[in-house]
Amino acid sequence: MSTLIIPIDASQISAKERGQQKVKVAVREGDKTKSHIVSVESGKAQVKVEVDPKRNLEIAVGPANASDEDIFRLRTLTASVSPQQWDKEKVLTLASIAITPMFWRWWWIWCREFTITGQVVCADGSPVPGAEVSAYDVDFWWWWSSISQVGSPAVTDANGNFSINFRWCCGWWPWWWWEVRYWRLDPVLVEKIYPLLKLHPELNLREPSPTPTLDLVSLKPQASRTGGLSKPTMAASQALSPELISNSREKLMAALPYVQEFERLRIWPWVCWFPWFDCAPDIIFKVTQNCGGAMNKVIVDENIFQTRWDIPTNLDVTLTANQDACCIPTNPPPPPGNCVLMTEVCQIPVIEIGGNAGVAGPVGFAYPNDRDRPFSETIVLYGQFGTTAQADYYSVQYSPHGAAAWNPVPPAAVQGFSRLYFDATMPWPNVWFYAPFPSVTGVYESRQHYESTHPGAPWGSPTGRSWVGDADELASIATAGFFADGAYDFQIIGYKALGTGGPDLTTGKVLDGCGEEPNANNQVVVWLDNRTASFPPDTVHVNTTEPDCGITTVRIGASTVLPCGAQPLQAGTPLEVDFFVSDPDGHLDSYSLTVKYGLNSEKNLLNAADVGSFSYTAGAGVSVGPDYSNAVSASINPPESAARPFWGGGNITLHIDDASKVFPVTCCYLIELTVWKRNIVDCLIYSLPYYNQSHYSFTVTV
Repeated sequence: MSTLIIPIDASQISAKERGQQKVKVAVREGDKTKSHIVSVESGKAQVKVEVDPKRNLEIAVGPANASDEDIFRLRTLTASVSPQQWDKEKVLTLASIAITPMFWRWWWIWCREFTITGQVVCADGSPVPGAEVSAYDVDFWWWWSSISQVGSPAVTDANGNFSINFRWCCGWWPWWWWEVRYWRLDPVLVEKIYPLLKLHPELNLREPSPTPTLDLVSLKPQASRTGGLSKPTMAASQALSPELISNSREKLMAALPYVQEFERLRIWPWVCWFPWFDCAPDIIFKVTQNCGGAMNKVIVDENIFQTRWDIPTNLDVTLTANQDACCIPTNPPPPPGNCVLMTEVCQIPVIEIGGNAGVAGPVGFAYPNDRDRPFSETIVLYGQFGTTAQADYYSVQYSPHGAAAWNPVPPAAVQGFSRLYFDATMPWPNVWFYAPFPSVTGVYESRQHYESTHPGAPWGSPTGRSWVGDADELASIATAGFFADGAYDFQIIGYKALGTGGPDLTTGKVLDGCGEEPNANNQVVVWLDNRTASFPPDTVHVNTTEPDCGITTVRIGASTVLPCGAQPLQAGTPLEVDFFVSDPDGHLDSYSLTVKYGLNSEKNLLNAADVGSFSYTAGAGVSVGPDYSNAVSASINPPESAARPFWGGGNITLHIDDASKVFPVTCCYLIELTVWKRNIVDCLIYSLPYYNQSHYSFTVTV
């Protein structure tokens, strides 16, 4: 072995700055690296390393916090030693390696420690526990992106908090930076760039390809933005490299239109691109959660246009999860007393259901004096027991509204349910648990009694067990087949527990309502409307009258067009469609009438922008709609038969002045009529499952 002496000269650095950082001197001999960290506070330093003089040596001088591997991948000060330089000497002293102020400043920020702290919350601000948060650095050029994870994933605690620590280096040699990146065609970038370039056919746009290439456009000779004729060649035959991409920017920009938005979004070539010198990461997040039996639900999924650019070394964020997240709600404290407070039906507050808590409007209908929606199939009741409520167990009674003829809800209609809770004391990911609350002959165990009989980690504590969803659910009741249509009152009966377990049915008591009138609710009224329907094969029409619809006649001018018939069309000829929509319960929501033809072509027959001038005619007392709000408005087709909360429809004729607006070409046309009821079915608030449909097809020759 021989001794290699490496002198370091830091005299160009001011004396005040020399003590602010140390430097690393690394010597690579084959696949082995030896390194030393030295102080240059005096302005001079040297490193002695025992080496094999018969081998080629590589030397790198750089920041002290660079790893032995990375110091040769960064733009550090380098030197090399060949075996010939020893000349049989046992000691070799190299020329001093001088550190310039430029390198000194770079090294100060090249490798730094970053900390990201934050909270994951639901839209209402409730914390999201037990979720895995991953942070990613983002780079992109043209329509390709490279997204790489920084740090290790972090798991949120019961308060939704997380922390991610990672080390970030910059100042890479471009070839090394490029070698470790993986590129993919990014649909968000394609969606931005592609439509713009399609507006410029002279660019002869290349189709998006998953493989990065500089063969982006083929330009015809043309006047460029800088003047003269331009036909750039994008060097597609050369091996793609970051230097080649950077050097091609001006050539491509000379032909592309300037787009200020693309410059703001940092899309190359509208901005310069030197990511290997990006000394502050650009971060997006992805969050997954495994609650509720669903594996790896993605609850936060940010795209490249949501990037946090050039983050500081300490970043704090709040991430808002989507509707698939399980969160710990902030429930109001229970009211005082031996009482119960009915709060919701199907998660609709009772103050938004007519006839409850002093609310005016149609009794038992959700969103009174607006949508007026009845309930169907399964309903779920929510509420809170008072602090001293006699309700270790409880059951539900019902009565036709206002009759006070109380009876137990049939046990077969009372459905069991489960509550999900988060246990912060358990090792992740096994932190989610379901607690069953079965119905035993129509009787439930209360949540409070369940908590008292299941000791362990404290309930309601961020460090213990927290109910995640439906903590205040009281009952799930199947109404179809058990209740005729109409308004019903429901109330809660409380029971004490037997010493041996189970309810003491002799202690049954109708609990008082908590609070003061009109909000002292141990009663809730809902309007039930269930339908019987079957779905025959090979037809779109549902076998039901709730709702029903049909197209009875189509006339072009004075000629009736039969289904599967054919009709020539003269210019200026009117079109009339006779149809009906109906519901014997009067709970129609809306209907649509469209014509479909050709390849994916469609026109809305109830939209003047599609068909020109049109009008309705109907029999006496028939409200034409076409939706509930219009049907109950006195300004549409008076006199009205619709009055809140009922709209039953009827026979209607649609008249369109010029049929050529509907039938622009010779083709087979299909008129489609669809009608919906506005019922809340199985607590699905945002859908309308009760519907019916009718089709009528024929050919028009133009």
